Amino acid sequence: MKWMDETKKISQKPVKYIVGANNNYRITLYSPSLLRLEYSRKAVFDDEVPVMMQPEFSEEVGHVAKWKDKFFMLRTEYFELRLLPDGKPLDIGNIYFTVFDTFCGRNVVWQPGIIDKENIGGAMLDLFKFPDGKSKERFSEGLISKRGYFIFRNCCELLWDVNTRWVKRRSDWEFQDWFMFGYGKNYKRAFVDFIKLFGRIPLIPKWAFGYWYSKWYKFRDTDILGIIKKFKELDIPIDVFIIDTDWRKHGWDGYEWNREFFPDYKKFLQEVKKQNVRIGLNDHPGYDVPMRLHPDDPYLDKIKSRIPEMQEYYCNWTDRKYVDAWVEEIFTKFLEDGVDFWWVDGNVGNLENMGFPSQQWVNRFYFEAAKNTSDNRRPVILSRWGGMGAHKYPVQFSGDTYSTFETLRYQISYTHKGGNVGAVYWSHDIGGFFGAKIPEDLYIRWVQFGCFSPIFRTHSIGGPREPWEYSERVVEIFKKYVRIRYALFPYFYTLARECFEKGLPIIRGLYIEYPEDKNSYLFEEEYLIGDAILVIPAYGPGEIFEREAYFPKGTWVSLENKEIIRGPCEKKIKIPLEKIPIYIKLGSIIPTCTVKDNLSSPISEIELNIYPYKNVKFNYYEDDGITQQYFLNNEFIKQKILTRKTEKEIYIELAPIEGNYTNCPEKIVCSINIFVHRFPYKTVLIDGSEREIKYTNMIFSNTVKTMFSFLRVELGNYNRRDKKVIKIKV
Repeated sequence: MKWMDETKKISQKPVKYIVGANNNYRITLYSPSLLRLEYSRKAVFDDEVPVMMQPEFSEEVGHVAKWKDKFFMLRTEYFELRLLPDGKPLDIGNIYFTVFDTFCGRNVVWQPGIIDKENIGGAMLDLFKFPDGKSKERFSEGLISKRGYFIFRNCCELLWDVNTRWVKRRSDWEFQDWFMFGYGKNYKRAFVDFIKLFGRIPLIPKWAFGYWYSKWYKFRDTDILGIIKKFKELDIPIDVFIIDTDWRKHGWDGYEWNREFFPDYKKFLQEVKKQNVRIGLNDHPGYDVPMRLHPDDPYLDKIKSRIPEMQEYYCNWTDRKYVDAWVEEIFTKFLEDGVDFWWVDGNVGNLENMGFPSQQWVNRFYFEAAKNTSDNRRPVILSRWGGMGAHKYPVQFSGDTYSTFETLRYQISYTHKGGNVGAVYWSHDIGGFFGAKIPEDLYIRWVQFGCFSPIFRTHSIGGPREPWEYSERVVEIFKKYVRIRYALFPYFYTLARECFEKGLPIIRGLYIEYPEDKNSYLFEEEYLIGDAILVIPAYGPGEIFEREAYFPKGTWVSLENKEIIRGPCEKKIKIPLEKIPIYIKLGSIIPTCTVKDNLSSPISEIELNIYPYKNVKFNYYEDDGITQQYFLNNEFIKQKILTRKTEKEIYIELAPIEGNYTNCPEKIVCSINIFVHRFPYKTVLIDGSEREIKYTNMIFSNTVKTMFSFLRVELGNYNRRDKKVIKIKV
C-alpha cells in the first residue's frame, strides 16, 4: 500500500512518526504509557506545544511499529495503537487503543464514542453556592480509571511560542490533538506522565502550609494587627492574613489603597512582616466586566506611558502590551512593596474566544508576576481552577460556598479527586462563605477537616470564623488541631516534594494506594495523607456522629484512641465532637517538628514518629522553603531513614543527609518515638552505646497525647552528615 511506503520515522527522542499517504497523521510516543496522536487535514504539524503544556520527554521508548491489514500498529508494554490512515479525521472505525492488564479485565479497547464510566473524576471550576449554583456542573474526567486509560482531547488552537513568549495559532485549524494515557494497573505511572506532559506541580512556600485567616470585611490596619495579636495570645499559630477587596479605594476597581483604612500601607506591611505573617490581596480581574483604572489611580500614568494609544483603562488580556504592562507596573510592584501574593478572585470572560480557559490564562500572569520579583521568592497565588494544566499555578480556591454540612461532606471527595488532574492544593472556605455565625458543631467539624486538608483557610462574607467568637471548648479544639497540623509540616512538605517529582497528590483517594480493592473506590468521604495517614472526617451534626468507615489492607493505629484495626474491613465508628479520627499505618515514619508561632523559622528540632513493621523506608526532604532555588539550582537535602523489625530487634538507621541549601543547619536536635505496644524491649543502643530506656505517651512533637506506649530515643544535637544507627532489643 502506498501509505505504508510513506510512513516516516522523523525522530527518536521522543519517537515520532508521520503516517498515511497524505501525511495526515503524526504520532509522538512520549513514554511506554503515553502517546500523542494528531490529525491535520492540510498535513501541517506545528513544533510549538499547546499553551497549557510543558512537555519534558527525551527518552527513547522501546516499542514495536508495524503494518497489519491496512492498519499502522504501535505497541509498548502498556498498550497497542491501531490506526487506519485513510486520510479522514480520527473517528470510530479508524482508531483502536488497547490497554493491557486493567482492573476491568485483562485488556480494554477504547475507540472514539466510548464513554468511560469507570473514570474516578478530576476537578471542576469551583463550588460556588453548592449544590444550587453548580448543580449542573460535574467533575471533569481525571487521570484515574479502572479501565486503565485517560484520553485528553486538546481542542485549543493556541500554541506557546518560546521565542515571542506569547501565543500563536495553529497552522491548520482543522486539527485533532489527542493525548492517550494507557497505564493499565499502574496508576502511579499515570501521574508521572501527567506532570511530564502538562508541567510539574511547583512546591509552594513553606508558610502556605500554615493557617490562613481570611474574611470579606472592611478591615483597618489596626484591626488586622489586633487579630494577629489575639492568635498569638492564644498560642495559636498563624502564617497568612488575606485582605479582601476593601483594601482598595474603589471597591473592586483600581489599585489605589484605601487611605482611610490603611493611612500608611507600606508601614503596615512592614509591621506585619515583623510578626512573620504573610499578606495576600484580593483582586478581581473580570467576571465579564473589565476592571478599569480610575483617573486618580497611582499606576495610571505608568500604564499610559507604555500604551499611549489606550482609550479605556483596563487590561486587554489578549494583547501582550497590556498584559506585560499590568504585570510589570502593577502586580509585581505590589509584591515588591511587601505584599506576598495575589488572590485572583475571578477571570476575564472575553478570553474564551481564544480557545483557552480564561481563568488559566489570567492565573499564569499573576503567578509570573511573583517570579519577576527581585527577592527570588517562590511564587504562589490563590485562584479558581483553570482547567487542565492549571495545576502549575497553585493554590486552587474552591469558591463561595453555603455553610452547611452538605458542603462540608462534598468537599472531602472534591479535594482528593482534584488531585487526579494535578489540583493538589485546594483551599476551601472553612466554615463556608455565606453563613453568619454558624452552629458550633458545624464550625468544629469543618475546622477539623481543614487542619488535615492541603491548605487551611477560614473565610466568610463577614460571619465570625475566629474561634474566640464561639466557646472556650471551640478555642481549645481549634488550637489543638492547628498545632497538630503545624507539627506535621515536615511530613506535608516531604509529600509536596514527592508531588513535584512524581505528581502524586498529598491528599489521596484510597484508590491510589489500593487500586485492587473495590471498596477503595466506594468510600469517598475519607482519604489518605500520603500513604501513611488515614483521615475519616465527620460530616454531620451532633455531639456524636456515627458513620461507616473503611480500613484498607494493613494495620491502622488510632492517633488519639486506644484502637488498632486490621484491614481490610468496614466498621461503623462513633465520632465525638472533640475529635477527628486519624489512623497511622503500621510500617510508617512520620516526621514532625516543634510548633512555633509560624513556619518562618528554620526547623531546629525534628521528631521521628515510627510505627515499625518489617522493612520501612522514608526519604525525608528539606529546603529553604521560600525561594526557587530548589529547582533552579537543586538546592535541597534528602535523608534516607530505614527501619527493620524482627522478633528480637527494631533497627533504625538515619543515613547522612545528601545535598545542601543556603543556611541548612548541619546539626539538628532529633528524637524518635517508636510504637512498641506491649513488647518488652530491654536495651537501647545508639551507635553501639547503651542508653536508658524511656517511654512516653506524648508524640507528634508534643501535640498529641496518645493512649499507646512509645519508646523514646533522644539523639540530642547530632551532626546530620553522620550516620546514626539505633538498635532496640528484646
